[in-house]
Amino acid sequence: MTFPDKPIRIILPFGPSGFSSRVGFALGPHIAETLGQEIVFEHITGGQGGANGPRAAAEAEPDGYSLLMGTIGDIALLPHIMPEYGIDPLTDLTPILKIADTPNILIANLSLGVTTLDDLIAAAKANPGSIRYHAINERSIHRLEFKSFISETDIVLTEVPPKGGSEGAIEAILDGDIDLTITTGPRLLESIQAEDVFAIAAICPERTNVYPYVPTMKELGLTSTGSGSWMGLFAPAGVPEDIMEALFNAAHKACTEPDVIAVLAEQAATVNPSTSPAEALTFVESETERLRQACMAAGFA
Repeated sequence: MTFPDKPIRIILPFGPSGFSSRVGFALGPHIAETLGQEIVFEHITGGQGGANGPRAAAEAEPDGYSLLMGTIGDIALLPHIMPEYGIDPLTDLTPILKIADTPNILIANLSLGVTTLDDLIAAAKANPGSIRYHAINERSIHRLEFKSFISETDIVLTEVPPKGGSEGAIEAILDGDIDLTITTGPRLLESIQAEDVFAIAAICPERTNVYPYVPTMKELGLTSTGSGSWMGLFAPAGVPEDIMEALFNAAHKACTEPDVIAVLAEQAATVNPSTSPAEALTFVESETERLRQACMAAGFA
């Protein structure tokens, strides 16, 4: 039997507006064209940090017909901070390829009156606990970034219990109910460009073309917050090698399509596919260990 002979399901752990979902929607048609079969997206959301999607993928048959759009949070972070996760992505899932990177942006409500990281740190030290932040989710990469930032700068911020995920944070900061949030670049792109909020710093290796005026944490002297978010395509562990190769080739080809690169670039993402499943596995292993150390340093468990 030639693979594939029926539609392929890609599980999306977050809603349609989530960045990993947008990446999946961009790649899906090209993967379908290469493989000659329909790509069907299924949103399996819920669970702290988007845990339910990876759980479903890990339980699926390892036949190549159920895949997962995984992220830095649900693949490399949750194993360290969620004892009840119930899966180990390093053994229960297999990376097909890393797809793209995207910056995470530290955002301030305009009423806070700060426009630089130094201003923010000074304001926090002048009035400890007076600045409120929303970390999207109790088990999110953004909460780790906040905890790392707080620890490295020795400031006190007040965490507002996360409610409503990214959409809740966006609504809260636009309404002035919180002072700060961190989210992936595309989430608040329009609000930043409209100057409804202020982008203090970007968590990524270097400035992006979409936010060229936003300095990175690294260039501002902070090193603990990491390098942003990434997403990749995963399969249940045990998929035969020839099927893995077919999936990798189709997904990698999709990553080179000009329209995919352009769509993701417009949202501040960089298409940066791994050259093989083996390289993707090495990357995921490295990120998993990096985040283990970051969680320990920030006291995030």
